[in-house]
Amino acid sequence: MGRAHPSGNRYPRHAFRIWHGMLASAWFRILWHNGFAISPSRLPFAAVITFYAIINSGLGLIQKLVFGRRISNTSIDSSPIFIVGHWRAGTTLIHELLALDPRLAAPTTVDCFAPSHVLLTGWLLRRLPFLLPKGRPMDNMRVGWDRPQEDEFALINLGYGSPYEMLVFPNRRGAGHPFLGLRDLPPSQVAAWKSGLLHFIRQVTLRACRERSGSSLPRLVLKSPPHTARLRILKELFPNARFVHVVRHPVDLFVSTMGLWHALCRTHGLQRPEFGAIGSTPAMRDHVLETMNLLYRDFSAAVAEIPPRHFCEVRYEDLVQAPMRELRRIYEQLELGSFTKVETRVTAHLETIAEYRRNDHLISDRDRMDVVKHWAWYFERYGYEYPNPSLQRHRRTR
Repeated sequence: MGRAHPSGNRYPRHAFRIWHGMLASAWFRILWHNGFAISPSRLPFAAVITFYAIINSGLGLIQKLVFGRRISNTSIDSSPIFIVGHWRAGTTLIHELLALDPRLAAPTTVDCFAPSHVLLTGWLLRRLPFLLPKGRPMDNMRVGWDRPQEDEFALINLGYGSPYEMLVFPNRRGAGHPFLGLRDLPPSQVAAWKSGLLHFIRQVTLRACRERSGSSLPRLVLKSPPHTARLRILKELFPNARFVHVVRHPVDLFVSTMGLWHALCRTHGLQRPEFGAIGSTPAMRDHVLETMNLLYRDFSAAVAEIPPRHFCEVRYEDLVQAPMRELRRIYEQLELGSFTKVETRVTAHLETIAEYRRNDHLISDRDRMDVVKHWAWYFERYGYEYPNPSLQRHRRTR
């Protein structure tokens, strides 16, 4: 399972994979739903996940017995901050910057990768940094148990539906996953998903309160690209929620997202991935092109129902050029309090990532023209210039 990073590093065989924190019920449901179509070379990986899944379920039962009532009784801030936008738009960068604010709290890697028993075992996992790779499989960003992480990973590990099932079985992908926007699911499944998200948010809040000795109720900042298709549901759960929407040049989004899925499918998939079309399964490039349109299918109508002071849009290009200015604008527009209180921390963090090495990738003329064809609405809506076909190289960045 050792695979090369885009940066040239190898993904360690012993490293913790996302699914190592999955409950047995969730694990066997995904296996059954995908016909146990595991590639022979990935059978050892599947066996390890099965072993961990049984342990996770046992520890999860203990956590439920010890902390279940406390989690259920935990109050949550009614105005969490959700960072949304297409994959590779820059949502991770904003997530990390906002999480520097001591008034805010974010789900961490240990929260999301071991959600069923983090309150029991989080202290131990944090003392085992060697279980994580030094960098993410799709870029050069550092990883760590206490760094902000995407809550979608927690949801799939806990057994709530997620389009990230594609990463487990990459050759059975389909852009129209029912849990992307939740709009075509029966009410009972939507209600279960809502309950799961609320439970996870309460659990993260409880963990943050314990670490802060219960001095104050933290306001959570969460980041998940699939939430872009769920604004109405999130607004229903949290009427005072704030939203930060990140946009980026569509060609860069396409190239970087292709790199993301290639890397994650290779390092976390139970199948040896085939990225071309397989029968009725679309090629990965077509999957990416279609998913963008589904992600934003209801977005404009949902945004129209959100008060202007609760929604802020950020261009990735502006963010990397002037991060302090853009972050200050987010604080002012969303009324998050004084930015001065966190300015020093942000400056120090930006200095630590100043030498972040960006990956360059080529894009073919065919792919570039298909991006223009399928995502023309995105170019127009967010004011991006159409690419010059003679330009071959686009820089892939976080």
